[in-house]
Amino acid sequence: MKVEDTDERYREAGRASTVVSPNTDIVTGEGVGLVLPTVTLGTRVFSAFIDYSLYTLIAGVAAYYTVRFWQPDNFAQVMTVISVAVVVWAIFMPFIVQYGTRGSSLGRLLTRSRTVRYDGGAIGLRHALTRAVAGLFDIHLTIGVLGIFSIMMTPQGQRTGDALAGTIVVRWPKKFKGPEPHEVHPSLQAWAQVATTQTIPGNLSIVARDFLRSTKHMTEETRTTRGRQLAAELEQYVAPPAPRGTHPEAFISTVLAMREAVDYRLESKAMERQFATEGKLATLPYSIH
Repeated sequence: MKVEDTDERYREAGRASTVVSPNTDIVTGEGVGLVLPTVTLGTRVFSAFIDYSLYTLIAGVAAYYTVRFWQPDNFAQVMTVISVAVVVWAIFMPFIVQYGTRGSSLGRLLTRSRTVRYDGGAIGLRHALTRAVAGLFDIHLTIGVLGIFSIMMTPQGQRTGDALAGTIVVRWPKKFKGPEPHEVHPSLQAWAQVATTQTIPGNLSIVARDFLRSTKHMTEETRTTRGRQLAAELEQYVAPPAPRGTHPEAFISTVLAMREAVDYRLESKAMERQFATEGKLATLPYSIH
């Protein structure tokens, strides 16, 4: 990689605004950008149609065998069974499917979409339950009108259940690969050993990663200008500054690699503390034997 003249400090390009579209990018807890665009309204409606067709088929089979082998004694029993069946069909089935598949379903698979948290992670019990219960109102009781209106009015296409649960529905490729880790540039090995980094804003981290992935498709002028702009923005989160003459792309890659290493260590320590706590809770007097 060609090293620029030492007099051309990359900070001279100034600072540019790094705007990330909420419709196309997810910022993970580690500031890693996942380019997973949200799905369209038509895709969500088609996915829901497939899912509830399956739920209705299952409910129909269950109702057939129920009527065949069980005869109610009175009308109250009939209404009770119908009420339970509606709750199971409208809430329990969507909840079990979403929770069991961590945000997927038959409709999601066929439309290559998935329900994820704001940070791109898999949904948990709370998310699945909140979405399922809210679906009773924004899908069933309002015949989908509330859900469609909410999807159309929110930037990330969220229905009311998504907003309450903190989830979004995104396109999910068949073979999704997470972001590849960056490496410290050889020319900055010595500097990286003494430099420290602060937490980099998620949007800036996303733009920097996207820039490194797309440099091959840029003109030389655009690549140089954009590289200097991003290096200048990242420089305020690193100390001490990189040596003069450092190539912007080498600096960007190195800073991202340093930050990834820090985030990995912090996450590892957090998991160790969690495992230690779970170990203590699994022994007397907390556990039940």
